[in-house]
This record gives sequence, structure tokens and C-alpha cells, in this order.
Amino acid sequence: MNDDERDKLVAELLERPQERELILRDVELNDRERVELDGIVETADALWLAAQGAPALEDDPVAAMLGLLPDSECRLDSAALSRVRKRARLSVSDVAARLHERGWQFDKSDVFRWETRTAADVPPAVVQAIADIFGARVDDLISAPSSASLPDHVGAVRAHPLFEQLVARWSQARRVSRAVAAATLESRMLATVHRGEHPDTEQLLRSLDALVASVEQADRG
Repeated sequence: MNDDERDKLVAELLERPQERELILRDVELNDRERVELDGIVETADALWLAAQGAPALEDDPVAAMLGLLPDSECRLDSAALSRVRKRARLSVSDVAARLHERGWQFDKSDVFRWETRTAADVPPAVVQAIADIFGARVDDLISAPSSASLPDHVGAVRAHPLFEQLVARWSQARRVSRAVAAATLESRMLATVHRGEHPDTEQLLRSLDALVASVEQADRG
């Protein structure tokens, strides 16, 4: 499949989302082309949802790509949150109010719980918003990440030198921290596993590269 054929197919899939299975039924794709196509289409869906302000859904890979689902690799640390908030001379009410201004529906009881009990349910996108409110780095607010609990092939991708390059590109394209970028790309890989697919390291890297490239292209447009 050449570039023109791919672009035409992507356009058709985006215009008729309810008929995607039917459209793909008669298209011959190898494993690499299918993985790349999945990445491009999912990114386009994610950008559309972001523009529409649609609510995130649990177990939704698009929501994961947007950083709207909790992620163990970008987990808000309760003690760090309290420390950085006090250093910024803001109250929990101040933090909640500023989150409201950014469109996040949390109140002061949520912020208080994050500091005193658990913040494990705070998604990366909110961690990024909190860091922006404080003028702090995301790395100053999160627990140290660990790849010990990741599936083997996902851990292998994270350890690959190209992954750091993809993280840097995503971070620049989406204007988020590297920690949030890494968590988002990891969520994209886990979403692939969630669908029952078992791509190898090279396939996952190609998929992520297509994903990042499509976001970069949309950003330039």
C-alpha cells in the first residue's frame, strides 16, 4: 500500500466509523500496515474527542491516550503534593478552584483526599494540570516509576532507545511533561494488549511512531 492509498483509506475510515470493519474486510494489509493504521485512526479519534470535550470512559484506549485514565507510571504522590502546594502558598480550596478553571470537576475534598489518603486514581492529564498550577515539574509530584509490573513486551519497548525519542516527540507535540508523555504512550501499548493483540517490540515501536507522527502532523496543521 502506497502513501496515497493509505491516506485515502484513513479518510474513508474516519468519515464512516460505523463501517470500519466492512471497509477493512476487502483491504489487504500486512501486520506492519495494520498496526500503523490502527495507530493513525486511534489518534485521529483521540483528537476529535479532545476537540469535542467528550467525557473519558473507563477501559477506553482513546481516553488512555489522552492521559485521562490513572497510570501507575505517573502516579501522584500524596506527600509531594502537600509539600509542593504549601511551597506555592496555595490552599486545597485554591487548587480545586484552579482545576475548575481548567475544566476539571474536582472540589477541595478531592484535593484533601489526595494529600491525606490516596491519589492513585489521579490520571496523568490532571497531574500535568496540577504541576502547571504550581509552576512545578511533574517529576516533583509523582512517585518513582517502575517497569517491574509491566508485561514483558511493554517493558522491552520502554527499555528500547527509540522509546525515549518517541517520548520526547510526544512531550513536545502535546506540550506535556516527559513523565506524562511516557505514561500516555505506555497506555497506548497496554490498550493494544487489552484488545487481545500481541505485537512484538518492533511492531509496537512502529505503531507508536505512527501515533506520534500523526499528532505532530495535526499540530503543524
